[in-house]
Amino acid sequence: MRPFPHLETFIAAADRGTFTAAGRALGLTQAAVSERIHQLEIAVGRPVFCRGPGRVTLTDAGRTLYEYARRMQDLTAE
Repeated sequence: MRPFPHLETFIAAADRGTFTAAGRALGLTQAAVSERIHQLEIAVGRPVFCRGPGRVTLTDAGRTLYEYARRMQDLTAE
């Protein structure tokens, strides 16, 4: 069981630059990745990605969340 699937998906998308590549890495569809990111953005209260043609980049809020999410992922792995 993965304790933070939405954050794992967020990290995968941030690292890979596309929801499709994140989905491939996690065994999810692009639609499932999009839905997880959407739910995460609702929880955070702001967008975490700027969506462009064929690519996503982190917003300021996304960069802040990324640092915390990475730390949580590392601590969970320990």
